[in-house]
Amino acid sequence: MSARSRSVRIAVAQPPSFSGGDEHRNAAQACAFVDEAAAAKAAYVVFPEGYPGPYSGPMENDALDRVRERARARRVWVSAGRLEPGTLPDTFHIAHLLIDDQGEIRARYRRVQPNHPVFNAYLMSGRHHVLPGDEILTVDAPFGRIGPLICSELFVPELSRILMLRGADLIVAPGGGVHGPTRTRLQETWRAVARARAAENLLYVVVTQNLFAGSRQGRACVASPERMVAQRDDAGLIVADLDLARLDAVRSRYYDEEILSPPGPGDEVYGCRPGQSHDRRPELYGELIRPQPDAFEYHYERRGLPTWRAEYDKIKGGHHER
Repeated sequence: MSARSRSVRIAVAQPPSFSGGDEHRNAAQACAFVDEAAAAKAAYVVFPEGYPGPYSGPMENDALDRVRERARARRVWVSAGRLEPGTLPDTFHIAHLLIDDQGEIRARYRRVQPNHPVFNAYLMSGRHHVLPGDEILTVDAPFGRIGPLICSELFVPELSRILMLRGADLIVAPGGGVHGPTRTRLQETWRAVARARAAENLLYVVVTQNLFAGSRQGRACVASPERMVAQRDDAGLIVADLDLARLDAVRSRYYDEEILSPPGPGDEVYGCRPGQSHDRRPELYGELIRPQPDAFEYHYERRGLPTWRAEYDKIKGGHHER
């Protein structure tokens, strides 16, 4: 394995986001974050799900064009989010867009496991029908291979494992955030999941969210296989240095006599299980691809959009046939 550059600097924005009729105000704020990241010599800027938009506001929104232009001007890569129209009336996709340092959209990841319609409507001003994309992808950037996810897809370990098998160096999972108080308190859970995905797949995991209505309960973080590199609860920017050479080291090593010997002065020590990604028994994993009777059918539109309610009630009713 050839040695790579030891470090890449990334910036993770957790903005005080605008929603609804004020969502257009995200554009200027996003451009300011790009400027701040570039001034800090970051090569890559990560924004939350649906940011700068459109997301909960009108679909006529030039925010993405403005961010693309700023990415080109400042020569940085950007992960941006927006809602895009589907092929059927009143349907949409949540897209995670990878913009390169020329301002070009290098890849468009459409969330393969969206939220359920009730949650979609809560987040996106009554838009129930956010339909799934059907492609898992990785994107090669000058500083590493990016595996894009969106929000709670990070809680689906199979998706992260596929990205690891495709050689991702960092999984980027921007989240949406909520518009007001709810009965969930997930900040520490999110960070635990980020750490777990990073440790079990030997890569970096990047998480952030929108902070709507002045919330201070953010979850922005950057996790490595060995530790939490950085985290932030309030609005602002995280700047973190990712050590890709270290990834190569923990991926290429395995438990051997050297690692199992007591460390001496100056000897390398590890905060993860080196070679963990090689500890697999794929022949035992067939159950993972068998249909599950109580799983939500995301492509309910194939039976007609109104069937979403029956599909949602099936899950809410707790049918657990095996």
